[in-house]
Amino acid sequence: MGAAPSTPALLFALGISVITGVVFGIAPAWTASRAEPIEALRGANRSVGGNRHWAQKTLVIVQTAVSLVLLSAAAMLGQTLRNLEHQNFGFDISGRYLVSIDPKISNYKQQQLVSLFREIQDHLHAIPGVRMVSPALYAPMSGSNWGHNIQVEGKPDDDYSANWTRVTPGFFETLGDRIVMGRPISDEDNADTRPVAVINEAFAKRFFSKENPIGQHFGPAPRKNAGMYEIIGVASDMRYFGDPPEPMYFLPEAQTTHFDEPDTEGREVWSHYLYNIVIWAPGNPPTLEAEVKRALANVDPNLVMNGVQRYSELIRADFAQQNMIASLTWLFGAVGLVLAAVGLYGVTAYGVDQRTREIGVRMALGARRSSVYQLILKEAGWLTLIGLVLGLSGSIAAGMFMRSLLFGVRSWDVSILSTVAAVLITSALLASYIPARRATRVDPMVALRYE
Repeated sequence: MGAAPSTPALLFALGISVITGVVFGIAPAWTASRAEPIEALRGANRSVGGNRHWAQKTLVIVQTAVSLVLLSAAAMLGQTLRNLEHQNFGFDISGRYLVSIDPKISNYKQQQLVSLFREIQDHLHAIPGVRMVSPALYAPMSGSNWGHNIQVEGKPDDDYSANWTRVTPGFFETLGDRIVMGRPISDEDNADTRPVAVINEAFAKRFFSKENPIGQHFGPAPRKNAGMYEIIGVASDMRYFGDPPEPMYFLPEAQTTHFDEPDTEGREVWSHYLYNIVIWAPGNPPTLEAEVKRALANVDPNLVMNGVQRYSELIRADFAQQNMIASLTWLFGAVGLVLAAVGLYGVTAYGVDQRTREIGVRMALGARRSSVYQLILKEAGWLTLIGLVLGLSGSIAAGMFMRSLLFGVRSWDVSILSTVAAVLITSALLASYIPARRATRVDPMVALRYE
């Protein structure tokens, strides 16, 4: 999608603007056309109650209600975004970096990959400030996803499926992921030992329920591969691509298995080309990206590196769409709040102008300024109160409608609704204070002569 303005969209916006101006200009023009000239000259339109201005008041009520709905929705989406960015991802993002490389395009052979990644680990680990390094086929929240059907030894031939990735020793420690049972992948898991795998908790719950998964076997479909991998450990769930976590298993880079099925064999070969490197560098060294580029160039100047990214930035990018929606809703809510405040100010100021003689009579008869304040603010308060009631109902309905978009936020969150209502009430008080203050400065004699 290009960033250049769309001519049809601009023409559509222009047309809507013209139609809106015409439609909303008809009502006051029609009202003015019905005015009697003599009564207008006599000031007959200066009614005491202001009941003839129900249309303006209705518009203010609607503006107040809509602005409350928009602000409440923006607050709920904003809180959802904060909850998403600070949720438990199953690993520690502090001081973690993701490096993207492409060894396949650099023309490496499969036999060279184990030594290549070991050399990469050694060079990156030598960078000042770097504590741990671990390459992987794809890391959490990197945007990649490998999955296929599997068969579990001793289980029925159901359509089981799981995601998987290939990692190097130290992967779980580098990310701060816990091994809750058994052990992680280590240097002992190489080409001379039996094929092993570490599974996540979701995998264990799905396929083994209350059984001990350590020592159990599984493999890619079909059934004859069910005994391929032996489970040596269970890692706590990490968020890779969604919530809740899906069944997933991890294979050692140093181990290769062979399959009769061409597709499965092709995935096996391809999976040894690891595209991500996770770096744990506490303290966030400022020159880390340049040091990483230099270290990889020392390993092989032809090795393609696509970039270095902090995990905190990766997470913010992952929720960019939610951030855009929340920002737009805040913008619309703020515009609605301004329109509601301006509308309330206009209606209140117009009401004060229409009741100039009444206010003058009241003050001539000894009314205090405080009572005049109350007289003006009371009407503005009723308009705001009706708008609040309608807006709160609409906000709860909007929250129910957006329930699938919310995370850790109730659709009728009392604190959010109370805060937004307080902001709206404050804006309404400020908008009606200026006309009310002007009303208290009416000179009774001038007001009486004004009629």
